[in-house]
Amino acid sequence: MKVAILVNGSYDDYKFCDDINKNNYIICADNGLSHAKKLGILPNIILGDFDSVDPDILKYFENKNIEIIRFIAEKDETDTELALHHAFKIGATDITIYGGIGTRFDHSLANVHLLYQALQNGVVARLKNKHNIITLIDKQIEITGNVNDLVSLIPFTPEVSGVTTTNLAYKLKMGQFVQGKPYGISNYMTSPTACIKIEQGLLLIIQAKD
Repeated sequence: MKVAILVNGSYDDYKFCDDINKNNYIICADNGLSHAKKLGILPNIILGDFDSVDPDILKYFENKNIEIIRFIAEKDETDTELALHHAFKIGATDITIYGGIGTRFDHSLANVHLLYQALQNGVVARLKNKHNIITLIDKQIEITGNVNDLVSLIPFTPEVSGVTTTNLAYKLKMGQFVQGKPYGISNYMTSPTACIKIEQGLLLIIQAKD
């Protein structure tokens, strides 16, 4: 099952959300609601502590008879993590977190770490906004895009070994990455599809646009 999670990060012109209706289920986390309203989307469920939601927007969705789960503000999970847990609960196999990257670097980094939690649960997950698609892999990934699209490879674990790439300009065959040496920045695609495989460790794949 493909699940979309809308959170309160950066969206800009919303063009990167043009695939959201391809998901089978939509979750709004807290002020992700404001973006759902602008997109004209009715989520399947709304959850969070609602500390950052305009009361009028929350009332709008309450009147649509959408299920709402409320949490207290003093909790050990972010609203995005709670949304991720709900996605696991309903059997998600593929999760896209829209707007999970924004001006709050702490939230953005925390959401990158949630990709690890998804990986541990056997779920493919990504963060997506106007400028980035971020995925964490432990085996391999095939990505799609355009020739010359930027792709950066960043180690998430202290060491990532056996890195082999196909259709990236700076090729790797059984290469290695270590934390503190980010030489995988700003590679680029030479074909509309590219493949990255690793043998050990965890590797962040970042498809970026300036």
